Amino acid sequence: MNIFGLNENDNPEDIYFFRPTLPQIDTSKLFIMTGENGKLRVQNKNVNCLFSNLTRESFDKIFNDFNRHLNLDFNPLNLDNKLFSLTADEQGKLFETIVTSWIYYYTINNLTVKVKRSDFTHPYMVDYVLTIVDKKYGTDTNESLALGAKILRQDLNDYTKTVKARREYYDR
Repeated sequence: MNIFGLNENDNPEDIYFFRPTLPQIDTSKLFIMTGENGKLRVQNKNVNCLFSNLTRESFDKIFNDFNRHLNLDFNPLNLDNKLFSLTADEQGKLFETIVTSWIYYYTINNLTVKVKRSDFTHPYMVDYVLTIVDKKYGTDTNESLALGAKILRQDLNDYTKTVKARREYYDR
């Protein structure tokens, strides 16, 4: 099963960067996985998803393929000689939410799951980050905007415009 997008990216500073040497994540230790009416329920403290058309084995493979392509930048941000970052728990929550949300999108729409750069640059990615950085550093503060842009490897001005557009979209 080839779930990779058509274009591999060899830029280690891009959000979509294939890292084949990352160790395999044992998803059975990360999630509780149970069968439910012929579907696969995957849950832990961060996510609770019901997937159609997946087995534990296929979920594990897909989750690890996403992990090897999704290149979030969790290194601390130095802003005005202060460091800003997410905790390991916040990083895990963000990563797990992003990956399971994209897998869910594909499976709920009966699409073949593909890991694509366009998913990682989609405005939804900003939504996932905002829920964490806004809570931690305040809504639309310099710190939350700069850290969000860094995590998603986006230009700060582009990220800020997307944040504004997402807020307008949800406030309509």
